[in-house]
Amino acid sequence: MKGYKALDQDMRAFHGNGMQFEIDKLYSIRGNVALCHNGFHFCKAIEYLNDYYNIKNSRIFEIEADGEIVERDDKYAAEKIRLVRELTKEEIWDYFNRNQGELVKSRDPYIRMAVAEQGCGLDTLLYDKDYKVRTAVAGRGYRLDVLIQDEDCGVRAAVAKQHYGLEVLVHDKKWQVREEVAEQGYGLDVLVCDKNSSVRIAVAKQGYGLEILINDEDFNVRAAVADQGYGLDMLLHDKSPFVREKVAKQGYGLDILINDEDFNVRAAVAGQGYGLDILIHDEVWYVRAIVAKQGYGLDILLHDENIYVRQAVAEQGYGLDILVNDDNYNVRATANMRARYNSSVHIIQ
Repeated sequence: MKGYKALDQDMRAFHGNGMQFEIDKLYSIRGNVALCHNGFHFCKAIEYLNDYYNIKNSRIFEIEADGEIVERDDKYAAEKIRLVRELTKEEIWDYFNRNQGELVKSRDPYIRMAVAEQGCGLDTLLYDKDYKVRTAVAGRGYRLDVLIQDEDCGVRAAVAKQHYGLEVLVHDKKWQVREEVAEQGYGLDVLVCDKNSSVRIAVAKQGYGLEILINDEDFNVRAAVADQGYGLDMLLHDKSPFVREKVAKQGYGLDILINDEDFNVRAAVAGQGYGLDILIHDEVWYVRAIVAKQGYGLDILLHDENIYVRQAVAEQGYGLDILVNDDNYNVRATANMRARYNSSVHIIQ
């Protein structure tokens, strides 16, 4: 059966185990085919892919499916699949352009959105009833003079993203629009004092007004300042553990934060690979699990009293011969899944 499959830019599956594909190789799964659980997923027509992926940001392949095939609505799962060839951007555009008359009438907004994202049928889709479609039209830079007045704030934010009408949208009544204006680096001198914290966070992410925002009443704003690597010597002692966690993730003050009263902060220290010889004995299991995820002390953590720590060890592929017999079902399941991972999908040719 012929169909189409979307993969990421590295030709890996977007979902599941991120399986790597190659052109003209036949792949097969073990076990029964089950939609969303086991099998190679694809669609019969290109436009339906946009219900599950974003065609514009994906690589699209023509495929041949074989063996057991299960269907539900516009989605298929197959026992075997072969990538025949990759469609060029020109081929995809030509498909939507040739079929735009029919596709713009689809009841599925994601299909109409896909048409707009290809730059087709924009004169019709400009007035589409679904805001996602009108947002896609704005994303093409089409008739921004009309869409800047759209009733939906998401559409107006998409207009701002095109760097259009920022002098108007900086005063928009919806914070989502003003946030996008800030993300465009416009009007920061005004927006640094915006009443909405999300807008002020966007300003901080631009690296603007950090000397003001470091004292912001909202800890999320101060955390955004920490993300910029600004004032870490001050934020190291912030009253909010979330801010101190951000400081730790900057790799700053780890010798102090390793003893922080908040376990999330200590976990962030462990995530930096610092003080693992100490944190392996932390009283909170979450911290020890992060230590395990660093691949440290697995011979010790293999026998940890907490199931989530042992599960983290199993995820590292360590001690599987022991963990497959663990008292806890989830640990055993993780160990078994990890043990079967490399053989669950195989290349026939």
